Amino acid sequence: MNATALKPHLGWPLFMLFVTGVAYGLTYSLTGTAVRAGVPLIAYVFWLGLGAGVIMLVLSFLFRAPPGVSFAHIKGFTVTGTTGFAIPYIIVAIVLERNLPAGVMSMIIALAPLMTYLGAVIFRLERAWWLRFLGLIAGIGGIVLIAVPEASLPSPDLVVWVLIALLVPLGYATTTIAAALMRPPAMDSLAFSAGFFLAPLPILAVAMVARGDLWVFGGTFGEGEWALVLSMVVQGLGIYLFLELVMLMGPVFFTTVNFITPITGILFGMAFFGERLSFWVLIALVPLFLGLLLVILPRKTAAP
Repeated sequence: MNATALKPHLGWPLFMLFVTGVAYGLTYSLTGTAVRAGVPLIAYVFWLGLGAGVIMLVLSFLFRAPPGVSFAHIKGFTVTGTTGFAIPYIIVAIVLERNLPAGVMSMIIALAPLMTYLGAVIFRLERAWWLRFLGLIAGIGGIVLIAVPEASLPSPDLVVWVLIALLVPLGYATTTIAAALMRPPAMDSLAFSAGFFLAPLPILAVAMVARGDLWVFGGTFGEGEWALVLSMVVQGLGIYLFLELVMLMGPVFFTTVNFITPITGILFGMAFFGERLSFWVLIALVPLFLGLLLVILPRKTAAP
């Protein structure tokens, strides 16, 4: 079914959006489970990329749409895969290993559209608008509510890991801006997903060896191994749905997934780790959502 046939009917895109939000929210709890069970940080990200990449590569060949191998393709895969997958997921694994709540991590991701807008203004991809800058300020206020009050986090020592976690939405914003500036060749979503995961693997392999994180699946599967395998499937599905939704409905529609991911991330954190977030963290959802809403408002309808 083509995009023209699908776009007028919101039911299917909304369902895809919901599934994507659930997948993204689940990812952080699965990552926390794997690294806390003993899977080394870089090894986790390497195997995640390899597994998800192979799954999407096999599917792309089955549907006769393999990824391109031109210089433009490789450059696009490497830049987007490194900034949108390899680096962010190394950081996610690090902060979750340090026991930052998975629910808090999913809330921080909601800053990605705000950072994307700021980058778009800096690189002159979009004009500045005071209402969207107000959204940026509101989003920053939400992070302040998470980091500053002493009772907001399980331990005051986690504040520094909240600040480090901000590199994750920054990485996602960088991916979006890089894709817009580089204009990688158009291709099937399965093909792009495969290249996205596989291209940064050499970088991850070098980092894994340098850090001494060599690890392979053993003969028995514990919760860490099962969490890693499930992450491969969830990540592949999430990136594929992201690409399909952007193609069908546009990037602004897709950014609304950031209303779903924090909620599902909090619920999965409660289910997996028994997390109970403080009043301040839950209140922080209000300025985060407000900031996101202001950033995604269409200018032609929101401007006075």
